[in-house]
Amino acid sequence: MDFDPEHVKWQCCFCRIPTGLKFLGVVDCAVAVGVLLLGLHFIHVHATTDKEGYFFLFDLSLAAISLLFGFSSLLMIAGVQLHREKLLYPTVVLRVVLVIFVTVFGVSIGVVRPVFEEKAEVELSTQRRLKSSSEKRIVNQEEPSIALRLVFLMFIMVFISIVVFYTIFLVLRTIRFIKAHKRLQRRRSSFFLIGQIDPSLMHLKRPSQCSQTY
Repeated sequence: MDFDPEHVKWQCCFCRIPTGLKFLGVVDCAVAVGVLLLGLHFIHVHATTDKEGYFFLFDLSLAAISLLFGFSSLLMIAGVQLHREKLLYPTVVLRVVLVIFVTVFGVSIGVVRPVFEEKAEVELSTQRRLKSSSEKRIVNQEEPSIALRLVFLMFIMVFISIVVFYTIFLVLRTIRFIKAHKRLQRRRSSFFLIGQIDPSLMHLKRPSQCSQTY
């Protein structure tokens, strides 16, 4: 079956999938720059206030991933524009790393660390010999707060994972598009050379006329 770049399977929302991926790359770069600046700001803030280094490590990792993510998005735009599918593979890797990063630091900072802080508060209240009723109320409030954090964290992680994996799906489809487009170009070039050598051979088989470059 001849490759047709105008076929409906190569459509993405309101445009063709290469155009949509370039638009996605621009949005990714803008988001990466914003998150990078935010991460650098919090690095400066937490460098002096976070004694244990939890948030400082998170901010540093966030800034590094944002920088790499923005660079991979630029490579993705260049790969689509230059028809080089190899430039699209780094963004696939970085998007998988992003999902792992959100999962690991989301659980450690959003759930594990607050649990330790709450337990420390309970122990501190015990040492200060507070009333037993107040201590029970603090302990009973610990489990609902942890459950709410887990529910909220799961919702955020599922949402981010769905969005990221959908963009990975679009990148992989664009890679297939570029490879098929290259095969079409080579095929048309070979027919052009054959036509120059022996024009009579061109009547035997012609390349698809419905295929257009983008």
